[in-house]
Amino acid sequence: MAQLHDLFFKQTFSYPEHAVDFLKSALPAELTAEIDYSSIVSEKDSYVDSDLSAYFSDTVYSCRLKDEKIRLAFLFEHKSSPDYDLTFQLLRYLVKLWESTAKLKKPRIPVIPIVLYHGKESWKPGYLSSQFKNLPDAAKPFIPDFEYVFIDLSSYSDEDIKKQVFTLASLKIAMLIMKNIFQPEELEQHLRDFLEIGKFYFQEKQGLNFLKAVINYIFQATEIEPEKLIEAFTYVSEKGKEIAMTTAEKLRQEGHKEGHKEGHKEGLIEGQKSKVKM
Repeated sequence: MAQLHDLFFKQTFSYPEHAVDFLKSALPAELTAEIDYSSIVSEKDSYVDSDLSAYFSDTVYSCRLKDEKIRLAFLFEHKSSPDYDLTFQLLRYLVKLWESTAKLKKPRIPVIPIVLYHGKESWKPGYLSSQFKNLPDAAKPFIPDFEYVFIDLSSYSDEDIKKQVFTLASLKIAMLIMKNIFQPEELEQHLRDFLEIGKFYFQEKQGLNFLKAVINYIFQATEIEPEKLIEAFTYVSEKGKEIAMTTAEKLRQEGHKEGHKEGHKEGLIEGQKSKVKM
């Protein structure tokens, strides 16, 4: 299940405009004022290390500061449940990014980690040094603590997301769905209102591609009845209805095949047991 959440997160942040919109709301105002957001570029093709590609596909961006003397990179990370190894994981990513730029003979640039959390439990991950229990003050300077931006979607109300926090309709919808994905009754009740935000966006080619990702995510990550989901997406557009119906049928067939495989496997096991008894 965690893979479904991570896939949708990566699909959402593969759009540079989503990364920009998110950064403008997540970063401190004084840093935002220094950034030339028109220069932002994806760094997914910059890291040839196979170990890195699995982690950083579509989730690393860089841009210039307005004085053009330095570039910054942003590493987007996602968590759908508390992960108490987060700070160790981020440190590993940072080091790997810097190692990779050194291999490519590129100058190292500062990397700012951005962590988006939307799990059911309340979670405040803290700094790296907090992972070491009973650490004396004299030892703390030797722990490589670092800052990162941590955004817990539960700290925003739905109305905040719709009207204040983000600008782009598509990012608002993505964040509203991720925020409510573990509350299927709430999501089902408000899904039509969420989709209404992007009604015009979903008429465009890019909007339809994003709508496919939204539909696939909700169908697979919740147990909301397919008929109710199809009804909600029909409200967006006829194309939305088509995509939802196609997705529902595809998942139904995959479930049928999987059930057939499991039934066949159980039959073989029972057959083997019978042979043993004989």
